Parts: sequence; C-alpha cells; structure tokens
Amino acid sequence: MAVPSTDALRLPLLTERLEIRPLTRHDVTSLCRIGGRPEVARMMTSVPSPWPAEDARAWVEQSQWRGRLGFRLGICLRGGELVGIVGMGGEPPTVAYFLDPAYWGQGMATEAMRAFLDFCFRRFELAELFADHFADNPGSGRVLRKLGYEEIGRGTAGSAGRTEEAENVEYRVTEAQFRAALRSPDP
Repeated sequence: MAVPSTDALRLPLLTERLEIRPLTRHDVTSLCRIGGRPEVARMMTSVPSPWPAEDARAWVEQSQWRGRLGFRLGICLRGGELVGIVGMGGEPPTVAYFLDPAYWGQGMATEAMRAFLDFCFRRFELAELFADHFADNPGSGRVLRKLGYEEIGRGTAGSAGRTEEAENVEYRVTEAQFRAALRSPDP
C-alpha cells in the first residue's frame, strides 16, 4: 500500500475554492446563521431552527478536532468566510455536512466532501463510510452518488428542525468505490 503524503493527512484541507479547517468559538455566529435556517436545520438531525448560540457553542465544543473519529470541520471560502460544515463520527463511521443555501447548486458540497472523504479514508484507514439524507433532500443524494456512495436502505429519522420523523435514505461507500468515483467524470 502506498504511503499517503503528509499533506493529505494535515488540516486545513485546501481545494480549488475552499479551505476545510477545525471549527472555533469564533464560528458560532456564522453557524447559527447558516445551520439555524429552516431549510438547513430540517435536513440535519441535531440542529434546531432557530439555533441558539449557547447550543451551537456546545455543538462546536463537543466535536472539536482531536485527531480521532468524532469531529466536525468548517467549510470556508478561500479567504475566510465560513459557508458550512463537514463531520464524521458514530459507529459505524458516518459523515454529514451542511452548506449555506447561498452556495447550493455550485458544486461546493461535492468539492468539500471529496476532500473530506479523501482525508478520512487516508487519516483513519477506514474500509467504508456511511451517510444518509432525508428523502426530501435529493441534492444530498446526488452529492453522495457522485462520491461513489450506494444506497443501502431506507428508514425514518427525526430532526431537531422538523416536527415529525421523515423518510431517510441510507448510503455506504468503500474506499475503492470512492477512488473509482474520483477517476470518473462528474455525472
């Protein structure tokens, strides 16, 4: 097995347009503004709308980057502005993300998740990663499929931003599937 370059294992992660870095207490106001929007919060399990700063601060503190599974990182435009988050935790290891609606439809979620998944597979030597999205969020499904994820089931899930449980689509990707998707042209 080839040894990954040390740059692939360090934060921040840099892409063409984005910097993915550890969250700090200075991100709380932006997180509340983005994640607390109803159209964002209802797609996440743990984010309410509105999102009180005290709750967002605790959310950041509990998921700080510590070099092990169970963390969230900020997605920033090159130059600094926070526009979303990526995160990974749980058993089995599951990834999640959200992006400011002002940046939806521009390929930024795919760009961020591509760099994030590469980092996770290399850093933690994982065989597979899981993800899910609410069925009424087909855009997230498109992002996941571009990254090699395959649907493995459906169920229901709750959200702090919804009043009732909703249909949820579950996905899995192996490192081999992810690497193959990187070599394929974007659909």
